Amino acid sequence: MVEPLYVPVLPMKQNALGAYASLARSVRARTSPLWTIAPRTGPLRSLGHRPATPVDPDPAALTEWLRGKVTDVMRAQQAVPAWLDAFHVEDEPGPVTAGVWALLADSPLRPVTGIERAEWQTTACAELARASGNGLGIRVLLTGLPDERRAHAVQVLLDRIGTPSSIAVDLLLDLGAVTDEHHLADKWARRALELFGPLHQWRTVVMMAGAFPRNLPESFHAPPEEAHRFDWDAWHMVRHARAEHPLHVTYGDYGAHHTGGADQPSDGGGGPPWGVLRYTTERTFLLIKAPTKGRDRSVVVRSLARQLVEAPDFRGPLASDGERWLRDCAYGGGGPGSGNPAKWTWAGHIQHMTYVLRELRRLPGYATGVLPAGD
Repeated sequence: MVEPLYVPVLPMKQNALGAYASLARSVRARTSPLWTIAPRTGPLRSLGHRPATPVDPDPAALTEWLRGKVTDVMRAQQAVPAWLDAFHVEDEPGPVTAGVWALLADSPLRPVTGIERAEWQTTACAELARASGNGLGIRVLLTGLPDERRAHAVQVLLDRIGTPSSIAVDLLLDLGAVTDEHHLADKWARRALELFGPLHQWRTVVMMAGAFPRNLPESFHAPPEEAHRFDWDAWHMVRHARAEHPLHVTYGDYGAHHTGGADQPSDGGGGPPWGVLRYTTERTFLLIKAPTKGRDRSVVVRSLARQLVEAPDFRGPLASDGERWLRDCAYGGGGPGSGNPAKWTWAGHIQHMTYVLRELRRLPGYATGVLPAGD
């Protein structure tokens, strides 16, 4: 099976699922998301931190809800491989076993484990990986410079999985939010590759980070704000440090959303009276705050969308369904068609994933894993 060129980390929510399903077939074929299941209910969660007691009050309802979510992502993926991380719903074995693992054997989805997971979870992932033949992913959360203790923890996890064996294992290096130029993401990633690379014959190695800001524009009607894509810069620095490590490192990001998209419960209720129109350029995100309520809301939203469509970096309505929707929003009339925060995120994800894959395909040697001489 052909491994992906691009790995977006996406919350298993309808706007992200719909965006992936709306990608052109040629884009979807080489784009394999790391889907992260958001909590069904309860407080805001944090990846890697397990509450002392299960948060969801209704295991039976959680199980049925999970079955629906997994069915949705299987329908979106079709035959394209992807990873599925159920950390936020793994407080106890029952619901995730019946609602997630039981459905994956006949799908292209690869379960995800990690060094902070319970032993039962890793065992379940390994058994599923063997039964399905799809392998699994190890997601390593990097919140600082990794050391030998972290490498030992990864080795212990590999031993628990039962490697070396017939199970194919992917290394998913997650650096989280990289939203300023002083972040040491490239150094952390290079150190992780130095420590973890020799531990196993990894099928795929992915470096993932997110530069989309949590703090969004403060003012309505303002020109687009720009947020630099520091995640893209950090990956390029790692890619060009190939003399230090022999591994081909696949690019991953968090799409056109901040890194906490899967931490918010799915039943969070109504959102704020504003959202964000977004667009991806070569080095930045263009962001415009837009209202969701109020008099003449649609007129205002369309005028804001025109600022993106008329920007020099806009790639035109033929680039993807995301650009097409922005164009239609900008020059349409009436209330329908001006969207809402979920629709704006949907369009943002589509144009972003399409553009990122196009740029990756243009990099010399990236698709083959071989850098040109002297690079």
